[in-house]
Amino acid sequence: MPGADTFGWKRGDARQYMTFGLISWLKSRYPELKYEVPVVYPSREKPDGREWLVTNGLGGFSMGTISGANRRRYHAVLVSAVPPPSDRHVILSRVEEVLTINGRDFELSTNHWESGVVSPTGYKFIESFTSMPCPTWVFEIDGNHLVKQLVHGYGTEEVHLGYYWLPEDDSSDDVVELTCKFLVGFRNMHGELHGSADKTYAQFVSPNQSVIILDENSRLCLTWSGGKYEPQKQWWWDFNWPVESIRGLPSTEDLYYVGSVNARITAESGLCIGASYDKPIQSPNCEPVLNEIIGRQKSLIDRANLDNSQRSDMMLLACDQFLTTTSKDRGLQSVIEGFPWYNVGGRAAMISLPGLTVSTRRFDAAKEILTHQAAGIVNGIMPNLALDRNHYKNDSKFGYEAADVALWWGWALHKYFRVTRDLDLIKDQLPQMISVVDHFISGTNDGIAVDPVDGLLRCAAPDRAFTWMDAKVEGMPITQRPGKAIELCALWYNFLETIVFFADSVTHEDAERIKKLAAQAKESMQKFWNEERKCLFDVIEEGVSPSRRNDDSFRSNQLIAVSLPYGALTEDQSKAVLRMVEEELLTPMGVRTLAPGDASYQGVFGCGLAHPDQYHRDLSRHQGMAYPWLIGQYCDALLNVQGHNPDTVNRIRLVWQPLFDHSYSEDCLGSLSEMFDGNRPQFPRGCPASAQAVAEAMRWLRWVVKQ
Repeated sequence: MPGADTFGWKRGDARQYMTFGLISWLKSRYPELKYEVPVVYPSREKPDGREWLVTNGLGGFSMGTISGANRRRYHAVLVSAVPPPSDRHVILSRVEEVLTINGRDFELSTNHWESGVVSPTGYKFIESFTSMPCPTWVFEIDGNHLVKQLVHGYGTEEVHLGYYWLPEDDSSDDVVELTCKFLVGFRNMHGELHGSADKTYAQFVSPNQSVIILDENSRLCLTWSGGKYEPQKQWWWDFNWPVESIRGLPSTEDLYYVGSVNARITAESGLCIGASYDKPIQSPNCEPVLNEIIGRQKSLIDRANLDNSQRSDMMLLACDQFLTTTSKDRGLQSVIEGFPWYNVGGRAAMISLPGLTVSTRRFDAAKEILTHQAAGIVNGIMPNLALDRNHYKNDSKFGYEAADVALWWGWALHKYFRVTRDLDLIKDQLPQMISVVDHFISGTNDGIAVDPVDGLLRCAAPDRAFTWMDAKVEGMPITQRPGKAIELCALWYNFLETIVFFADSVTHEDAERIKKLAAQAKESMQKFWNEERKCLFDVIEEGVSPSRRNDDSFRSNQLIAVSLPYGALTEDQSKAVLRMVEEELLTPMGVRTLAPGDASYQGVFGCGLAHPDQYHRDLSRHQGMAYPWLIGQYCDALLNVQGHNPDTVNRIRLVWQPLFDHSYSEDCLGSLSEMFDGNRPQFPRGCPASAQAVAEAMRWLRWVVKQ
């Protein structure tokens, strides 16, 4: 049996020695596959809803469940960014498979229907599954096995589906056929499609290719390695997405059956299907594409130079999923905040950059992202969320209202420099950092200004979300925190000190001016100290209005005031804050956003409603949900307060254990969820693959490995 990895978890599963040898089969076909492959053995009693995800570096992806059923509106064989990396559309929704042995049909697919029925029940034939190096299913039928692989080429809008027949008896003369049925529902990935007799998709069929016209600008191209294609014109009605119902969203869809391929398969000759956006795959074949993917994965693992444990390899490859560009020929420019529904995000890029790139030793990617993000700064504001085309405002492709993104940039650049000592990038970006300071001081942005009296950053506009607590309903922030917010002021002070650090390194003329600003801000940070509760105020508003009071809500934001490289609190204050965080906010799955004793606390996502609407989902988002990425900030705070010693190392090692267990066995396999309920049993919530959560896990995994 394999041993234990760095964090002490056992690897492998004894059942792999009693069932089909999926690992051996993969490694015999792909000799370059050196890392340990995680194998899942799903229950045959009910559909396994755990998810898998493959991304292409262009914003597109393939995503589904172990059972094969689509349980979200985002589950599809092929989702393409039109154009990259936003405006993602579902191109090919599903491929339904029917295996026929000597005239007897076995339906291998699984579907949920609006009636509540699950049919067909192909999940009952699934013996094993792995998401690495690509999603691979093993179906067991009467002692025979069919292996299915989904290979989404990196940097392409192409998916190859490979089917391999492995009979129990090599001398068997069974007649085996496979029928693949293609279901299409072209739409923006956030929507749902409802069919009608007037809605059809034209297609043009040639001997081994069909081109389906999705709209005037978009085409789905299908190709096949063998067999016969039969075009169809039929709506399949009332598919159900159970997860969308739980999220309080519309949960039904209709799909259009455009055609099927039927092919004879043998142990010597399988079947490969190609599905692509716009340009056809001439000769669909999983093996060369997967070999290229494995080679790329191997290079990422080798470059990271970690311990070659399964945990490290899974996190390394999970990090790669969030890095994106606008074309295969350009460098990595930004970070998808989370899959499946988030776009590129500036805040996600800056918070995630140390983990996604520096900890994985992808320094060129880090430099490209830092340069790209800095180039987008307007009036001191770094762009945050990329907008889909139908949300562009004043021709801007990004949202420009968050004050903290540029401040996190200072944190990320500091982490990058401490490892790379890249003075050239510092010389290039230092003037831009000083420009941000000048814009914040002059107050040229609506609602954002440094108070000249105390040097602290004040952000106050009723319709704007300046911090990471940015959920909105009807254009208004749910968690309104106008004034001087603790994490913004802590980040502001850290940003100033980071500039001083860089200015000293490259001898910049503004160093003394920034030092004075930093000294003023540090002294004024004492205004946040809440002597009565021995912690920090979340927002201070003294002197603004007699009716406005300092907000003493105990939130995770004050953890950031202790975790940053440059802290303004005294040693005793930092210890007190950390102690309260551990008592009130720290959970096994993340740090709560609000203490349970607060009257506004919501410990269950959606305020506990069975089918919450957007208001109640967003109301709970920052009122008690626990975020894994904040565990990374907690570990920084531990080191700042307790120092580097064996107890601290052991504490950091243990605090990540539940989250790594989650990544291996829950939600989206190999990744980390965006957030969890604040209350036990802490179900995963939000997007199932979060860049910030994965990045912070990777950052601290590397730290532990290198101890």
